Amino acid sequence: MRKHHGHAALSADEQIWRYAYVVGTVPASVADKAYAAAFARLSMAQREDLVDELLSLMPAGAGGPSVTDPEAFAMFMQDLQSRNALVRVRGASAFAVEFIASRPVVAYFTVGTGSVEIDRHPPWIHELAGHETAPFDAGGSHRHGVRFGE
Repeated sequence: MRKHHGHAALSADEQIWRYAYVVGTVPASVADKAYAAAFARLSMAQREDLVDELLSLMPAGAGGPSVTDPEAFAMFMQDLQSRNALVRVRGASAFAVEFIASRPVVAYFTVGTGSVEIDRHPPWIHELAGHETAPFDAGGSHRHGVRFGE
């Protein structure tokens, strides 16, 4: 079997879809940490643009996060209206990339609860967690010298 390690550039829509998949999969506590970590990795200009656009999509009078405080941004993103607005922000795919690759998300799928059911997730999650995706082998043993059914 030939392994393919090159990655084609993903479209913005695909990045947003992956972000939505991860948000819907990880526990809220992991998502909160991932929001803070991803926001912290953005440049100050990216943070300002993101927050400005988010606030322009929110109902009038909605308070917004500080562009300097990743924890405040994570709290802001706990609201479903904020998450809905995020996926409509121009450039949201850059944030999505940081969110997906954040330490909390990777840890969840590498050593956390998500690693237990890694086979349920798409191959790109396996790559994220550093797991090799192997085809189903009908339950055969890969250990030499072990025989079943005798």
